[in-house]
Amino acid sequence: MGRRRRKSTSEGLFDVLTDLTDMFWQVGGIVSAVLMLASFWTADWAVDQYIKASTSPYLGSSVQIFGWVYFLLPLMIAALAVIFGAKSYQTFARDHRY
Repeated sequence: MGRRRRKSTSEGLFDVLTDLTDMFWQVGGIVSAVLMLASFWTADWAVDQYIKASTSPYLGSSVQIFGWVYFLLPLMIAALAVIFGAKSYQTFARDHRY
């Protein structure tokens, strides 16, 4: 008999939000807007960190090679916002067929 793997809190939250978005498109719109704002905020943070690291005499050379790593977090958050926006649009289109 196999054991079920426990889901982490973030996986459970993602599942709940996608299920709610399937029922109510407004939830997906709000989640998408909040995630997009968080993406802009983290992008601003990433630019600040990139500038600080590139002016450092010790990290300057490595930032030239690996500087794109700072921008992975804002890109992942923006990708989640796009996913929720697309799911919200699908629910809206399904509910408002003529």
